[in-house]
Amino acid sequence: MARTLVHERTLSVVLALAVMMAALVACSSEAPPGSAHGQGVYIPEQWQTARTVDGHHQHVVLEKIACSKCHELTDTEIGPVVPERCAHCHEKEGKLEHAVAQAREAFGPTATADCRSCHAFTVALPDDAAHQGPLKPFAPSDCARCHLLDQGDVPAVRVHHTQECLSCHRPHEQEKPVSAPCSECHEVSTTHAATGKDVVATCSTCHTHQHAPAADARGTCAPCHQTQHPRIPETALFEGHSDCAGCHRPHDFEKTQAVACRNCHEDMLVLGGNRVQPHNECTNCHNPHDVKSASATACARCHTNVTPNHPKHGKVGSCTGCHDPHPSSAHAADRARNCSSCHHQAAHDKGLHQGVNCRDCHQPHDFLLASRGTTLCAQCHAENTRHATSLAGHAACANCHRGLPHRPEALQVQCQSCHQRQHGEVNKGHAECQGCHEPHAGTLQKECKSCHADVHRAAPKGHQACVGCHQPHSGSPTANPCAACHAPIASTPHAKLSAKCNDCHRPHGPGGTARPPPCGSCHQPQTLQGLHTVAQHADCKRCHTEHGQKQAERPRCLGCHTDRTDHFPNAPACVSCHLFTPTR
Repeated sequence: MARTLVHERTLSVVLALAVMMAALVACSSEAPPGSAHGQGVYIPEQWQTARTVDGHHQHVVLEKIACSKCHELTDTEIGPVVPERCAHCHEKEGKLEHAVAQAREAFGPTATADCRSCHAFTVALPDDAAHQGPLKPFAPSDCARCHLLDQGDVPAVRVHHTQECLSCHRPHEQEKPVSAPCSECHEVSTTHAATGKDVVATCSTCHTHQHAPAADARGTCAPCHQTQHPRIPETALFEGHSDCAGCHRPHDFEKTQAVACRNCHEDMLVLGGNRVQPHNECTNCHNPHDVKSASATACARCHTNVTPNHPKHGKVGSCTGCHDPHPSSAHAADRARNCSSCHHQAAHDKGLHQGVNCRDCHQPHDFLLASRGTTLCAQCHAENTRHATSLAGHAACANCHRGLPHRPEALQVQCQSCHQRQHGEVNKGHAECQGCHEPHAGTLQKECKSCHADVHRAAPKGHQACVGCHQPHSGSPTANPCAACHAPIASTPHAKLSAKCNDCHRPHGPGGTARPPPCGSCHQPQTLQGLHTVAQHADCKRCHTEHGQKQAERPRCLGCHTDRTDHFPNAPACVSCHLFTPTR
């Protein structure tokens, strides 16, 4: 019976081949130009080559599937193949989605794939844009014929294109082709972004297109970490730090595995690096993802006892304003910047305040001095400051010294700006206040006699203090200066005749004397009356004082008239009878 089955099967094959050969002999050649086709279905001449392609060979020769199963046959020719006919036999494979846009353009809105894209039934044509090379059958493994070029939104295959596509892709096992686990070929593992993901999903987090060069994954770090934790600011990337993988090792992004800064910055000097070990650890000051903007609080984390008030570009407390964290040479590694490098009023640090070094007044971490007042000036000008603070109005140095604190050599305030009345009173020779006054305390440091020596020597005893009689600024006598000291004399006859004592007295005296003039310079003898005309009475001082008061008459008279002691001893005054003035 077995022999019978084999014979029948062989006979069936022979008959099928005979039918096909007959059809080919009858229909394989085209009709002469201008004439109708031959009898039966017209088979194009391309069949001669198409039949050798894998698709037809598998379906017709091996599987003996009738043409009408795949082609829409008409009375005269074989029509095209549509995806639905493939799906009649290949139901599972018919669910594949591949080149959907192109499939729908060719077969309508319900199409999801064109099986012929991979399963070739024809040969590539010379003008086929996806194939540049000799004519040959289009086998299923030849995905690269399309995917070496961009296919719509799908980038061209650059990596893995030399591998058998089916070694990774199982196109008919899913509705959409899904890659095989990357670990089947790549002995690379990573925990980065792997939480809750399979191997392929983990790898594709960075390698968004598995066929793109591995270097393209570097560009996915920043977009991802703009929204995903940990969020990395845009400041992390700049020239020199343009790539995350420059510091982070691909597939091993743990912080402890990051590349050390010194790998690139081995020649970078740091402030006090030879003495201060923490300064050599870059991340003690720099945020790795914001390197250029070193935190203003970085220094304070270690230098808790230093609170600088020196401003830098409007910001208080920036240590790097004076201390260069990365000096250009080791020689300058431990030195702060000169003040004049920012304060250009002077060419160097001793160019202001008469050559005093800036740091003699400004302490490095206590730069603002407005609250120090005169205590600051007292560091150098102790004596002057002591004098000034003793006089109201002179306590603030800047009230008189303009240009402080940096240019005290500039114009000083003139005394008359405050002492206008005194300035208006001064006479020639007294206009320079400091000629007599110590400028800070205002005390007299120069006596009048230093300029008026001759007058001082001629002044009577008790008259050596010039300001006792003279107004100090104008030199004029004070109002009633004599009466201030000689009050009893103010009521004498001579004082009543004139309030000006110097009508008789020369206060400084000619040639060093201050004696009054003789009485006769005013009281002429020929004008005197009564007993004044007696020659013995010519010496006025024997009866009168210098200021005209009459001395006690009886004792004075008895001084000369000794023989008259018993002459009316009870009489109070001799002039009662012996007249010196005319009577009525």
